[in-house]
Parts: sequence; C-alpha cells; structure tokens
Amino acid sequence: MNVLKATGLKKYYGEEPNITKALDGVSLTAKQGEFVAVVGTSGSGKSTLLHILGGLDNPTSGNVEVDGKDLSKMNDEQLTIFRRRNIGFVFQNYNLIPILNVYENIVLPIELDGEKIDKRFVNKIVQMLGLTKKLYSLPNNLSGGQQQRVAIARALAAKPAIILADEPTGNLDSKTSQEVLGLLKMTGQQFHQTIIMITHNNEIAQLADRIIRIEDGKIVA
Repeated sequence: MNVLKATGLKKYYGEEPNITKALDGVSLTAKQGEFVAVVGTSGSGKSTLLHILGGLDNPTSGNVEVDGKDLSKMNDEQLTIFRRRNIGFVFQNYNLIPILNVYENIVLPIELDGEKIDKRFVNKIVQMLGLTKKLYSLPNNLSGGQQQRVAIARALAAKPAIILADEPTGNLDSKTSQEVLGLLKMTGQQFHQTIIMITHNNEIAQLADRIIRIEDGKIVA
C-alpha cells in the first residue's frame, strides 16, 4: 500500500522570462515501511520537494496524498492538525525546544494534540535510541548525535504515517552520522515506518531501500 503519493508536482517562482522551476513535474510513491532517500546537490529541488510532501509549502500545481488524504483539499487549520498527527519531521538543526527536557520534547506533539501519551510505546523508542539516562537533560547538555536521536524519537512518538528527514546528518561527523542513520533505519523497520530522507550524501543514501535522484527540479533516476 502506498502511504505517500505525489503526482506532477511543480513549484515555480517568478514570471517568464525569469521563472525559476524549483520542481518541474515530480511524481513519486512510497509504500508502508519503505525507507526512500532523495539525493541531489544544493539547489536541485530536494528540500522544496520535502516541504511540499510535508504540507509546509504548496505546489504551483500537482498534488500530494498522505495515507489516502489529499493535502491540497485541506485548509490551513486542517493541514496543521493532519501534519501533527500523520507526519513526523527530523530536521538538520534538530529543532528541539531548549527549555524543555528530552522527555518533554519527545511527547510535545502528542500533548499539543490533546492525545493520551502511549508511555509503553514512548519508553520502547527511548530504549531503542539509547536515551533512557538522558530523559531529564536539557538539549544544550546533549551532543549533536544525542539531540538528533531525540528528534527521531519525537518524530516516531505520535505514530505518524510518514517521517520526513531533511539532511538529518548534516551537522554530524561521519561516525555519528552512520550511528544515527542506523538507528533511524532500525526504528523504521521495527515500527513499519515509512521514511523519506533528503540528502546530498551518496554514501548515506546507500542505507535506504530505494534511492531517487533529483536534478534541476526533475527526477532523473
């Protein structure tokens, strides 16, 4: 079953003759439990693609379906709620709340949604990611690798349909990158989680089940 389906995505900026085609007719699908890497150089359109797949930006044309729901048919409020419940994000800069401890950061999206926290599930994620002894630490007392593990735990905690990871190892050294991505893949497999990862790094992309290459706003392989 396709958890994610994007059809004919275009994102244009400006007007002719000075139009910039950030995305120019991109279509892709991802099945439940699949780990897909989207690889491209800076300016290739990969981050624009991720933002549109996650409902953070609107395409000029085309549409995105997540778990069978068309994002283009939602208003801003509906989209915000849908995103919080169905899409987990892992960003290069971690995006943790500095005044909240590790546990509070992990469960924040669930609390914002007014949902009951599945403590057994959260504890399982915390154990798998090696964060048990860090639950009451603030983000600035953690290493980069630990902060990214917290971000992965937060993305998983709400049991989303998909996780979108934007250069998740961009601020990490090579050894920590491999470790964090190994954990991301392992947790994805454990919880049958669909993961779309954006990266410029071909070596990191090899960990994915499938690699999509993007150049000048188009999928080339």
